[in-house]
Amino acid sequence: MRVKDLTPEEKAQLMQELAEKQAKEAEQKKANRKAFKQISEQFVLDNIFNLLEHRDATETIIKKLFDDYLSILELKKEAYSTEIEKQESHTSTLSDGSASITIGYNISIGFDGTESEGVKMIKDYLNDLDDNSEKVRKYSKMVNIFLRPNSKTGQLNPAKIIELSALKDELNSHRFTEGLNIIFNAQIRRRTSMYVEGYKMVEVDGEPPKKIKFRFSI
Repeated sequence: MRVKDLTPEEKAQLMQELAEKQAKEAEQKKANRKAFKQISEQFVLDNIFNLLEHRDATETIIKKLFDDYLSILELKKEAYSTEIEKQESHTSTLSDGSASITIGYNISIGFDGTESEGVKMIKDYLNDLDDNSEKVRKYSKMVNIFLRPNSKTGQLNPAKIIELSALKDELNSHRFTEGLNIIFNAQIRRRTSMYVEGYKMVEVDGEPPKKIKFRFSI
């Protein structure tokens, strides 16, 4: 059936049927969305209290692990160095490697504002190089990428700064190294939360031992 062959009455009937179909589809979508919201809310109500209980239990376990480690930390300081307590994580592993536990702090790294002087020093150094070689252009491109601030926070990416430091030996420049040191010294490290992670080698149904990992944070 071709539309152009229909009579005006048939075209009107077809349009009415189409409109009715679209109206039904719209109603069905509305009903589906309402059902989704109701089911979604019920999902939250059915699970939120169990999750809160789990969170409380996890917090209790993690705090106990940190408390239990205090005496071990004192021995570690005596055996190695007083600087040990400045570490952000500590790991204990069985001698056969079959199990390990690490306790530590999740770290957020920000900057105090003076990093901009280091960025300027590095970029000025590269701009002052009287060399338009492919190598210098490559370094400039890498520096611009590594020192690009985050579009949301406006701050540098700490991981990229570490990558940038790999160029220190290649460039062998006092200005580059000084600029890099200014950036590193501008970093502010904050402990945001505690975590516990580790693993246990477990034999399952006679199969070779499998490493079961875990990580919890509060």
